[in-house]
Amino acid sequence: MGRQPLVIVANAELCKEVGIKKFKDIRNRSTPPPTIGSLHQDALFLTRDSTWLAMRNTVIPLYQPARLARLIPVMQSYVDALVANIAGCPDQDCIPFCQLSLRMAIDIIGKTAFGVEFGLSKNSEDSCCGSEAHGGEGDDDVREFLKEYKRSMEFIKMDLSSSLSTILGLFLPCAQTPCRRLLRRVPGTADYKMDENERRLCRRIDAIIAGQRRDRAARRRGGDGDAAARSAPLDFIAALLDAMENGGKDFALEDRHVRALAYEHLIAGTKTTAFTLSSVVYLVSCHPRVEEKLLRELDGFAPPRGRAPTADELQSRLPYLDQVIKEAMRFHLVSPLIARQTSERVEIGGYVLPKGACVWLAPGVLARDAAQFPEPEEFRPERFAAEEERARHPYAHIPFGVGPRACIGHKFALQQVKLAVVGLYRRYVFRHSPAMESPIQFDFDLVLAFRHGVKLRAIRRE
Repeated sequence: MGRQPLVIVANAELCKEVGIKKFKDIRNRSTPPPTIGSLHQDALFLTRDSTWLAMRNTVIPLYQPARLARLIPVMQSYVDALVANIAGCPDQDCIPFCQLSLRMAIDIIGKTAFGVEFGLSKNSEDSCCGSEAHGGEGDDDVREFLKEYKRSMEFIKMDLSSSLSTILGLFLPCAQTPCRRLLRRVPGTADYKMDENERRLCRRIDAIIAGQRRDRAARRRGGDGDAAARSAPLDFIAALLDAMENGGKDFALEDRHVRALAYEHLIAGTKTTAFTLSSVVYLVSCHPRVEEKLLRELDGFAPPRGRAPTADELQSRLPYLDQVIKEAMRFHLVSPLIARQTSERVEIGGYVLPKGACVWLAPGVLARDAAQFPEPEEFRPERFAAEEERARHPYAHIPFGVGPRACIGHKFALQQVKLAVVGLYRRYVFRHSPAMESPIQFDFDLVLAFRHGVKLRAIRRE
């Protein structure tokens, strides 16, 4: 028991100090509670010290620009499905945009991380209703996998709706671990259900990994090496299996790491991406001047219909789109707090912090700092034009974190959002639905979310 030192950092220069200058002493995330199972702890987000560094060095080549560029056709197919689902909505005055964008994001992760067609966007008959999606194609395994994923996200909530051991940990931390060990053996308790759900998830992902290995062996038996390489899948599990075969000097990937790293994509790369895309469309739809300028850029770029933008085009041909996305992420920051923990006694900003102190970076506060962002309540993408960015502190806007612990998948996420915005505004403009509340309300769980979703009116462009 006892009090836990906690420091919140809401200054750009001090965020740089924590995230970069003093990184070797504050390199770990906060210690996870005992309710967090191995499926989460074996992945990159929660690993610590030398294990984290070696795993990061193994994984980071998988996010290189050339590999991300090869994923564009897959991403574009689900963007096209999103546009088709909007067109197919019976009520064009009330498009449930958050649900549709989340289906798209989950499907993209299904294909790019697991090599599995989840079928939420392309095959779901209730695409435009507000009901929860549980998989398409009549695949019971996919349907059950997505249900278990949804339950897993509910189980890791750190509030009074969670398991008894989690609630106890909020008030009596020293009793949490023994309580968890006891309750996980008692059928019917939330802790028992959490363990069982994680075991089922692990078995399903292990089956996907085993299937990938069988497919790899079959490709090698059936053709020459170059042909096998060209036909090899691009998903993250396949890339991790390549890394396992090639070996690593500092870190040996095991199946439990492959399982956890693939699942981490589903946790970290779905709700965050869907929220960011929904925020962009929501904000553009109520700022006509921004919409006009964005449409002018997109129409001037306009690759031929049927062709997705290339990675180079997304990077260099759409500067105002970049500004709009950055400003939307500043305005509605999906992760307003970033937790770290000191591994040694360290001085920050003139204060000495003991080993084990929690240090929370607050990019959500930085994003509303009037000294860095004049009139912070105004949605003005031009504040991310090159001249204004150069005049601002380089760490005033850190939506993906800062330093070596920053999100390594941020380019993957931004590529999806850019493709989706281009695809959507080629065919539609949007206005707020009469059914959407005003002002918009938010919930904060693991990440920020729109409490009642974003409901839009879709207007087809001529």
